Amino acid sequence: MKSPSVFRNLFVLVLGVFSIFGYSMSKASEAQNSKPLVILISLDGFRPAYLSQTDSPNLLRLAENGAIAKGLVPSFPSVTFPNHVTLVTGQTPDHHGIVNNVMFDSEIGHVFTIGSRQANEEPNWWAESQPIWISMRQQGKIASTVFWPGSETEISGLRPNDWLRYEHSLSHEARLEMLFSWLDRPISSRPDLITLYFSDVDSAGHASGPDSEAVKIAVRKVDQTIGNLIDLLKLRGQLENSTLVIVSDHGMASVSSKGAIPVQGLLRDFPNATWEWLGTSAAVRLNGSPISAVLKKLNTLDHLSCWPKTEIPHRFKFGSHRRIPDIVCLADIGHFVVDRLSLLNPGGMHGYDPSLPEMHGIFIAYGQQIVPKKLGLIQNTEVYGLLAHLVKITPNPNDSLDVLYKQVSEGGVR
Repeated sequence: MKSPSVFRNLFVLVLGVFSIFGYSMSKASEAQNSKPLVILISLDGFRPAYLSQTDSPNLLRLAENGAIAKGLVPSFPSVTFPNHVTLVTGQTPDHHGIVNNVMFDSEIGHVFTIGSRQANEEPNWWAESQPIWISMRQQGKIASTVFWPGSETEISGLRPNDWLRYEHSLSHEARLEMLFSWLDRPISSRPDLITLYFSDVDSAGHASGPDSEAVKIAVRKVDQTIGNLIDLLKLRGQLENSTLVIVSDHGMASVSSKGAIPVQGLLRDFPNATWEWLGTSAAVRLNGSPISAVLKKLNTLDHLSCWPKTEIPHRFKFGSHRRIPDIVCLADIGHFVVDRLSLLNPGGMHGYDPSLPEMHGIFIAYGQQIVPKKLGLIQNTEVYGLLAHLVKITPNPNDSLDVLYKQVSEGGVR
């Protein structure tokens, strides 16, 4: 039998865990009758293969007791902002309007970049998207975001109930502390949906490549944070009322300097034509230059396929939006377009053909509304429909087939 001092030490330890997040034992009792909670977690740049290649016990435990897909297929182009918006709208980039991490819109008159505070908070860039938190607010639900593209601006006059300006350096612990501060509220004002975003795996993949030790360290870090989240939900009596949906926006492929496709000076005969996008998915805005002549020049490049925006292969579902430049090019995996070789920083890249396994993300769902199941490949447009079912709202028009909820729930609570 344990001594009273051991029990006292254990009790103090539990109180210490709660106090880290400003929590009290009285709230633990209230949490027993908590309303359902959905937590959408993005692990940017997380390939499915990382689960078997790296020590990630918490993610594996969720996968074993929940639903896991062979892969989550991104929308084209397979880059961060377009796919994060697709995950919360069910729309392809062609329809929600965030067509790349860098864009120009003649109606707005300036360039969008993901690092621009002005762009992230300019409503006109986001006006064609309807993220789930907008529909939730319109339908009387509460949504809170610990970062997500589009959450920092008003869309249809609304933001999430709680939101933060993106701060890359904000620690995992601080992100969880913010999440639990919202869950400390009375039940009537607690979120129905919370988003969490972690960039560690993507950053390590870019810098060192997907097979690097740096990626393994990053995977272990985010896995530990998931474990901490689960433990704290359990201590608060809220895990049984929670559903976790874990996704990534894309995967990552290894690249080296040998894969560079230099284009500096290639279009010197067409002084008005400009490279608007560079990298794995590249694009040219003609500005009056003859399209046939520019395409002929581009087609001299190896490992690069280029199309007029109206003739991009149908399977990419991309090419009608005004923000897409006149010519779009896609590099073979391992290759990328550069205009200055001095900018090379080989490691890892994404943005390739979404059908490639290296570009696939992860999908894991666990919780009260999810049954254990192994799924095949899932299009990332389907995640929105699942979220709408889980938070019990009527979804906005979107590009999903609305099949994922039926696949992972079988219509019932386990």
